[in-house]
Amino acid sequence: MGTWVKETDEAFYLMQGNRWISRIQKRPSASNPNEQVLNVEGMREWFLRSDAPLAMTVSVGAGGPEPEQAGADPVPPQQQTTPPAQATVPPQQPAAPPPPGVGGQGPAPSPEALALRVKSTTFFKLQPKLSSQLSDSEKVLVTNGTRLDIQYYIDVGNHHWQVQLREPTLGDQTTRSWFVYTPDIDMLTGIRLRVVSDTLLKAEPKMSSQLSEAQKVLVKNGTQLNLMAFKPAAGDHFEIELADAIGGAEVATKWYVFSPDVKIDGNRETLEVAGDTIFKTAPVQSSQLGDADKVLVKKGTVFLLNSYAQPDKNHVRVALQGAFLGPQNRTTWHAYMPDIRISGTEIGNHPKDQGPGRPANPADRGIPLTLPGFSGTYYSNDPIQPKNRYGVRGNFTWGEALHVNRSTGRYRRPANARVVHGILKVADVMEQIRKMYGDKPLQINSWYRDPATNRAVGGARLSSHLTGDAVDFVVPGVRCSDVYARLNPWWGSRGGLASSSVFTHIDVRGYWARWSYGY
Repeated sequence: MGTWVKETDEAFYLMQGNRWISRIQKRPSASNPNEQVLNVEGMREWFLRSDAPLAMTVSVGAGGPEPEQAGADPVPPQQQTTPPAQATVPPQQPAAPPPPGVGGQGPAPSPEALALRVKSTTFFKLQPKLSSQLSDSEKVLVTNGTRLDIQYYIDVGNHHWQVQLREPTLGDQTTRSWFVYTPDIDMLTGIRLRVVSDTLLKAEPKMSSQLSEAQKVLVKNGTQLNLMAFKPAAGDHFEIELADAIGGAEVATKWYVFSPDVKIDGNRETLEVAGDTIFKTAPVQSSQLGDADKVLVKKGTVFLLNSYAQPDKNHVRVALQGAFLGPQNRTTWHAYMPDIRISGTEIGNHPKDQGPGRPANPADRGIPLTLPGFSGTYYSNDPIQPKNRYGVRGNFTWGEALHVNRSTGRYRRPANARVVHGILKVADVMEQIRKMYGDKPLQINSWYRDPATNRAVGGARLSSHLTGDAVDFVVPGVRCSDVYARLNPWWGSRGGLASSSVFTHIDVRGYWARWSYGY
């Protein structure tokens, strides 16, 4: 079957039949909000295929659905977009992702799946041992510059990864699972850090004067580095994981960097398995499923993530990018919430919302409100919790949660009772955070957003704010990065936590998620 190219509102696709086998995502332009951009480098390999595309269709502005991925179950609309990965059996003739490259103009390209590049000729091995300890049949030499597409990787310690190849191209060309010494490889990620002022990579997020020479590495203005991931850290730092080692300790890849000294481009979402788990075709007990409908996934496995849905019965439906698991080569699975961690931020998630502020006269109950699923009348200045967990009147009002405009009487009316329940849950969390900071009043930047408002303020397509489950807030006088660092261990796997330079985000999704907005 031949291939063809399809353009939609969201992406360019290499199509085979009615499903896509490779995709290049469009991204909002940094200079013109009315335009979208993409990196066409990835198309080069489309036209080098033996069945290179000879036709193209355009459906921009038609409002039709995006095509489904070949070999994947369709993913319902309640999901988030970005890249994924995982596997047991690979797809047929997958198109290779474009290399990210360093330098040049425009956004960093985003690979279609996980890929690595050998930077120093090395052995891929059947065991994570020194190559001298293995027989010739247990290792294969792979030369510098070789690029390999992988479905997932597992950090097995001692500077080794276990990688699952997309295609069995090494050795006897039947084995997909290999161990490799990580200092000999680079991961191709599509996330690029650019140093805009001479700075230091540090072993801890501290003042450089507090660190020894072995704990810091000078990086000059203009240096560009590929990243595996980045997250907020204390003291206006980013916690970064380099796609390859640099300076300092020979194999160090995890560092901290002062955020004003760098710019980061690109998006990447990953799913890490926090404990041995079963991926399932339905959100039920694994004992209720046949062997073809479940697959064991080991602790530490990392996949590139394409999308994920709202939780359902303590499971999250995830779509993996470039990973095909089980006898039916599925990319879409239900994962048990306590067993997964999601990191990275979705394309276009740059919210800039404005909070309503605290009531000027709390004795005035404010304007009347109606809440779906709840009887009676509520008032904008009334506390969400008449009595909080500490036995006193709650500190957060319905006006703050629903962004009441006292002068116009307008507010963001909850779409349904679920939104109201989400607000109640988050209000309890916010009471606890306020208590941590000595009952200091907190500033609400964004709480509930209806769909139109969410689009207008630049929120994620499936933001938790849409269900009232999230708050963006500020602790006056405290850096947002420091708030994130303090809350991170406390919040654990109860929900999402993120930070920008101007607010901290928290939500009650019920599983571990972390990211930085990058601004």
